[in-house]
Amino acid sequence: MKKCTLLVCAIVGFIFSNAQDTTLNEYVGTYTFPEGGPVTTVDVKIENGSLMASSSAGSSILEKVSKDTFNLVAYSGMVYFTRDSLKKITGIKIEVQDTILEGKKESLDLAILNYSKYSPWKRKYRITI
Repeated sequence: MKKCTLLVCAIVGFIFSNAQDTTLNEYVGTYTFPEGGPVTTVDVKIENGSLMASSSAGSSILEKVSKDTFNLVAYSGMVYFTRDSLKKITGIKIEVQDTILEGKKESLDLAILNYSKYSPWKRKYRITI
């Protein structure tokens, strides 16, 4: 009985830890900003289980406040992710003091880099960027 309880607890813990990582994965990507601003791109990635934003101006951990809203810890700012009608992350808004930056997420959703594992009809209509 103890083994079953321990196994169930381990499985539930694994599921919850993966759910957190999956949730953060939707924010991961490169966001581009208009020319002339303090930065042209920001890379958002997961490092040591936390979301991290990096640009030519520096790096900071993103601390979750609510869905799609994060503290930009190192700069005492806020980060807001925007979604489209399909609830997919499409952009980012960064507010630090008097500066507001709005950027778009670069998307490679249409690119199929290794298409040999897909069925023949998908290979026929290969889309690349």
